[in-house]
Parts: sequence; structure tokens; C-alpha cells
Amino acid sequence: MFKWLNQYNHRFTHGAAILSVTAFLSYGLGLVRDRLFAHTFGAGAELDAYNAAFIIPDLLLNILVAGALQAAFIPIFTDIWHKKGKDEAEKLANTVLNLGIIAVIIIGTLAAIFMPALSKIIAPGFAPHEKALLINLTRLLLLSPIIFSISNTLGAILVSQKSYFAYGLSPVFYNFGIIAGVLILSRTHGIYGVAFGTLAGALLHLGIRLLGMRPLKLKYSPILNWRDYNFRRIIVLMIPKMFGHPAEQLIFWVFTMIASSLAVGSITMLSFARNFMSVPVSLFGIAFATASFPILSQAASRADHREFISHFWESAKKTLLFTVPSGIILFFFSVIIVKIFLGSGKFDDHAIFTTASVLSIFALSVPTESLSHLLARSFYALQDTLMPVIFSLLGFGIAIAIGWTYSPTLGLPALAWGFFAGSVFKITSLGILLFRRTKNLR
Repeated sequence: MFKWLNQYNHRFTHGAAILSVTAFLSYGLGLVRDRLFAHTFGAGAELDAYNAAFIIPDLLLNILVAGALQAAFIPIFTDIWHKKGKDEAEKLANTVLNLGIIAVIIIGTLAAIFMPALSKIIAPGFAPHEKALLINLTRLLLLSPIIFSISNTLGAILVSQKSYFAYGLSPVFYNFGIIAGVLILSRTHGIYGVAFGTLAGALLHLGIRLLGMRPLKLKYSPILNWRDYNFRRIIVLMIPKMFGHPAEQLIFWVFTMIASSLAVGSITMLSFARNFMSVPVSLFGIAFATASFPILSQAASRADHREFISHFWESAKKTLLFTVPSGIILFFFSVIIVKIFLGSGKFDDHAIFTTASVLSIFALSVPTESLSHLLARSFYALQDTLMPVIFSLLGFGIAIAIGWTYSPTLGLPALAWGFFAGSVFKITSLGILLFRRTKNLR
């Protein structure tokens, strides 16, 4: 038992280290990207429209592909690979890949057609010319979910095989594309040049994962075996996750609606503060949770509940060890951080201090959001996608209620307070439920 545990701890540490380093590189470039955004466009209408233009593409991708793959595909694909072999796993992967592409194309086309109506829901406070820009940018960016549906499927396969390098490196190349769009294309095409760079980054994101897939020697086939029993198992597990995973996107959709009725630049400042908060969450929270997931899935598949519990607690302690200090730093040094990274060009003092005030509150959510990723994946490994969905949606309701109620008096910081309250509720509820489910297995 101890030999097995040591092997898994080594795999976890190795995988988490790769994901943390690549996430560090990605978010380092993300900070460069945001500084270029702030310097070039400031907290203005163009950048507000660009940030709002991600709402529909991100929501589409997260509902149909991203979260569902992590929750449903990896445990079943891992189980089939180990029990039935590579060929059966390959057939399942091709079916998931092909049906995902078809679904994204169909729904993305409908979203593009109905964007004039959707723009009124996304940003009701936008002026007519801002809504027109939002519609055009969204239609352009709706090409990205098609690319990411392929890339995310490949990424799920890589994680299931504990092949983390290409998986973790792909966001680095995605940011390269966006930065190139700001530095090169925005000179002649303005904010549309940034959108073109974003699509180029999505293609780079896919390209690096295609290279990472080569050692696995899996072959693509245009099959749609939707009657396959294992595919149906994935769909059953996906359905709750399709409603729950977009909870954060839905929160920021409603936050965008609220921010669009506040001062010009509010969406941009909210986005910048959220990006800073996301750095330690991704570096440690998501990295540790992702590295833990296949290990937890294998322990669950082996019905080795003792090791499942042991690995969960070790992962939780490592997560808090890094995220609590990170949150403290962001809380106390928010003004300095924002001024160093964004205080340039068109990003004035008012924008700096407003962004910093939102960031200092978001900092409180760093440990809670990091733990929520580990808790959710622990339930997914047990092939339970329903409970994380229920509590994510309840947390969503709390976040929106607080943000909507207090934003007229507190402004943007009210949205960050709402996000924190929803996050605390989510991890408390999931933690209690997981403890009750496993306390008799110790």
C-alpha cells in the first residue's frame, strides 16, 4: 500500500509541478497581455466590448465541451483504457470529438444569427455603437469554440494519460497569439486586430496539443457511434455538469450586465481584477486539482477508498499552503500590483485604484476557489457530477443576489463581495458532503 501511495504522490508532485510552471508562464504572458491592453486601449469602450464578446463563446464552450469533458470523459476513458485497451478508448474519443464539433458548430451558428438580440442581454447598458461592436466581435470570436472543442478533447486525453507538458503549455501559446494581435494587428485593425490574434492563439493552443498527442499514437476516425454504451455513460454524467460548469461564466455574464450600467470601463476593470485573482488559482488550485484528478479517478476505479481520502487531504493541504499566502499578498498589495502591471499609457489613476479595490476583495476568493476545483474533481472521480452542479448553482445565486443588490451603492466591489460569498458557500457545502460520504471509509 505504501509503495503504491509513494508512486502516486510522485506522479502528483511531478504533474502538479509541470502544470504550475506552465501556468506560471501562461499567466506571466497574461500579465504582459493585460498591460498591453491597458496601455493601448485603457479602461474604455473598445476593451469593454472585447471582454463582453467572450461571454457567449466561453459559455458555449463550457456548456458543451470543457467542463463536461473534465468531469465525465476522463474517468470513463481512463477506465476503458486500462480495462479494455487502447482501441476501445480510441473509438470513444473519436465519437466524443466529432459530436462535440458538430454541436458547437450548430449552436455557434445560431448564436451568431441571434447576436443582435443577445447583445441586449449581455450588456444592456451599452450605447448603440458599443452594441454594434460587441455583435461583430462576438461573431468573430464564435469561431474559437470550434477550435477549442478539438483542443479540449485532446487535452482531456493527455490528462488521462498523465501527459501534462503539452496540456499545460498550450495556454502559453494562446497568449502569444493575443499579444501578437495587440502589438501588430491592432495598429491597423484596432480592437478587431486583437480578435484576429485571439483566433490565431486558439490555433496555436490546438497545435501544441496535437504535437503532444503523437507519442500516444491514437488515430482519428470520422465516426459517430452515439449508441455506444460508454458514450451514453458520458452523456449521463455530462448533463448535470453542462448546467453546473458554466456557473462562473454565468456569474460574470450577470456581472457584465451590471457593470455595463456603471461607468465606462467598468467591465474592463472587473476583468483585469479577475485575471489577477486567477493567477494563483490556476498556478496552484487548478494545477493541483488537475494533477490529482487521474489519481483520484484510478483510486475510485480500484475501489481503494482509503487511498482516495488520503490523497484528497494531501492535495488540500498543499493547495492551501500556496493559495492562502497568495491571497494575502494580493489583498495587501493590490494597489502596487495593479500600478506596476497596468499603470501605463491610457490606464489612469482612477482606473488603477478602482481595479485595485476590486482585486483586494477578489483576493479573499483565492483559497476558496482553489479548493472548489479539488472538491469538484473529487466528486467527478466518484462519478458524481450532480452535487458539484447543485452547489455551484446555489453559489451562483448568492453571488448574483449580493452583486445586484449592493452594486448601486458599493459599485464594482459589490460584485467581488458577491463572488466571495458564493465561493465560501460552495466549498463549505461540498466539503461537508464529501466528509459525510467518506467518514465511514477511513
